[in-house]
Amino acid sequence: MIIGNPSAWLVKFQDVHEKVLHVIKDVWPDCAGRFHADALENRITDQLALMLQRDPRSRGYWCVIPQLKLLDSDSKGDVVTKGFIDFVVIFDLNQEKYIAYECKRLNVLFPSRFQTLADKYVNEGVMRYVTAQYAQDLPFGVMIGYVLDSNVPNAVTAVKNQIENKSKGLHCIGVSPIKNLPPVSFIIRFKSDHLRPNGKIEVQHLLLPLSP
Repeated sequence: MIIGNPSAWLVKFQDVHEKVLHVIKDVWPDCAGRFHADALENRITDQLALMLQRDPRSRGYWCVIPQLKLLDSDSKGDVVTKGFIDFVVIFDLNQEKYIAYECKRLNVLFPSRFQTLADKYVNEGVMRYVTAQYAQDLPFGVMIGYVLDSNVPNAVTAVKNQIENKSKGLHCIGVSPIKNLPPVSFIIRFKSDHLRPNGKIEVQHLLLPLSP
């Protein structure tokens, strides 16, 4: 739980994420080069998390934890599992303060047909932030899209269309639900803001090409 000014904490989350983002930029070419266009999401994510853990910039500044199990209690006080976050970055002694990174594949060529998977990205990714399944009581979270055919413009359009078409259900804030952010090298990014019962959350979206 965040105690204090939520706006001040949002700035802290954004600042840590900017540093993590540059590490992602540097390790991604090596990470992506280990996979083909039919790679599975969890394999890519585990490799990325491992390389982030081993980067010298991570040590002493934050802790990267893959597949974080989210625990809660039911009405009787018994433990229940809410789900798993692909990986988180913990940057504070309070382990409830973390940046969640949820990862999805985009633009996948299956044996039957090509699919953007932008609907799954939104329904099974972004929505988990909106419902506070992920980043509960936190002001910030991140989505990463692995663009397996490296056609990032196509993937960006598909994801943005999904968010815009589902903006009401996603409780998007503002007339335009999406705001573009400056790219970081080959990483195209934008953000969306969402209203939740306990406040609002900013979700940053990073789209990474398999061939940067």
